Amino acid sequence: MSARPEDLPVAPAAEGGPEARPDAPHDAGVKGPKRRAPKRAPALPVADAAPLAGPPEVSVIVPITTGDGRVREVVTALAAELERLGRPHEFVLVFDGVRGHAWLEAEELARERPGRVVALALDQPFGESLCLSTGLQRARGGIVVTSPQYVQVDPYELQNLLAAIDGGADLVSPWRHPRIDPLLNRLQSAAFNRVIRWILHAPFHDLNCTFRAMRREVLEDVPIHGDMYRFLPAIAARQGFKVVEVRVRHLKEWGGKGFFGPGVYARRALDVLGVVFVSKFTLKPLRFFGTVGGLFLLVGALLCGAILVQGFVLGDGPVFSRSLFLVGVLLFVLGVQVIGFGLVGEIIIFTRARNVREYRVEKVWEGRDERDGGDGTSPGGP
Repeated sequence: MSARPEDLPVAPAAEGGPEARPDAPHDAGVKGPKRRAPKRAPALPVADAAPLAGPPEVSVIVPITTGDGRVREVVTALAAELERLGRPHEFVLVFDGVRGHAWLEAEELARERPGRVVALALDQPFGESLCLSTGLQRARGGIVVTSPQYVQVDPYELQNLLAAIDGGADLVSPWRHPRIDPLLNRLQSAAFNRVIRWILHAPFHDLNCTFRAMRREVLEDVPIHGDMYRFLPAIAARQGFKVVEVRVRHLKEWGGKGFFGPGVYARRALDVLGVVFVSKFTLKPLRFFGTVGGLFLLVGALLCGAILVQGFVLGDGPVFSRSLFLVGVLLFVLGVQVIGFGLVGEIIIFTRARNVREYRVEKVWEGRDERDGGDGTSPGGP
């Protein structure tokens, strides 16, 4: 079931809301570089936050996945920095099937900052990828910033991210350095990113950080689903977008600590397999399925051949009743079936090739006569 943006409720005006919860998650100590962010401009008084006169330049999309998200903290901190930079902005808060204290804060913010804060509510959890897609349909800015539901990175780093966009980058991927979360979490994250760099040949060190800035076209042209939002920089780079990585100052970290359950590691492994297939074999499925099926065929043929040699050449008893021979036959048949999947995929790609595009045209240049003015007319007149 998918939710259409026009069907999603917008946060109504609220008469008031609770103060910040005293039992909010504990923030880790800040261990960053010696440099300190300059004094920021104070946030606008909420009562004087006027609606935007025109379309915003920057749209901040914040997926809210738990009822205790720090919505007011995120909006206040990022809005203050965007005001300091002189960037017209808006916030699109997408609630992934949750309400609670975070929704009450969103109602207050929608009343205090009309036209600057919009809250969308999905009727059930669909995941962060759908939250981003839904938020993009409501967002109006040409530059999209995605943020977690708490202030994970120093808001001052927005200046560096937007400067990279102004410098020609299509997407800016942050690298939290140094990290402040527990050592075991850092080791697991480093191993995960190293595997991604090795498999995809993508030079990114922190794909788990979703505090990103990108041009609107990236989210419009790169399809994301499931947990693919984690790999957005790698997939965008694969499709020809200019992706740069910028070091940012890490402030705090939510989430589990230590070892996670086996289901989490299994899902991550499947996600890696999925992004490898999407990035390398979308238009060449037979190469993937043919390789896997060929391995099954080879192992099955070797097992069957070895048993046949033992039975008929060396006279080592019956052949067809041996378990290894049956396993070899099974692997051989499985290999044929897997290759068949690849052939079916190739047929589908062939019939739909005109509608599939995994590249983008960055620039079109047409050589013209130097006497022309570039628009088909002569410099001297029509």
